Amino acid sequence: MRRIGIGCLVVLLLVACHRGAGNLPSLLPADASGWVRSGDVRIFEAGNLWQYMDGGADKFVSAGVRNTATADYRYNGKFDAVADVHQFASDKGPAAMMDSEPAAGSQPVQIGDTGRLFAQTLEFRRGPYLVRVVAYDETPETKTALTALGQAIAAKL
Repeated sequence: MRRIGIGCLVVLLLVACHRGAGNLPSLLPADASGWVRSGDVRIFEAGNLWQYMDGGADKFVSAGVRNTATADYRYNGKFDAVADVHQFASDKGPAAMMDSEPAAGSQPVQIGDTGRLFAQTLEFRRGPYLVRVVAYDETPETKTALTALGQAIAAKL
C-alpha cells in the first residue's frame, strides 16, 4: 500500500512539473497572414534547453525560463523564419532578457508589453513570455511579415 502511495505522489509531481508547457504549442499558430508553420512545434524545458540553443541556454535558465516552444515557418513561399516562445517563472525574466541586449538598430513596435523590430528579427515580451521571430532572409517584406506573425502569436498569449 505504501508503494502505491509513493507511486501516485511521483506521478502527481511529474504532472505538475509538465503542466506549464501544456499550452505552449497552441501559442504558435498553424498559419497567420501569409505564414504557414512547417513542421511540428518543439518543446524544451529549462533542463534540456541547451539541446536547442547550445551556448545561449544558460542566460535563459539564469533568468528563470521554464519552457521554450519553437516552430519553423514559411512566408508565402518566399522565405523562412523560426519563432520561439519562452515561458518564464515571472514577468521579470523576459524584461531582464530584453534589457540585457542592445536595442541599437531596432525600432519600437506595439506588440505585447514592449517590442522591437530589427531587419530580420522581431522580439517582444508580454507577461512571463518572451517571443522572438527570426527570418533567414532580408527582403522588402520581411519586417511587415515578422510583425504579422508576432501579432498572431501575441493574440494567443
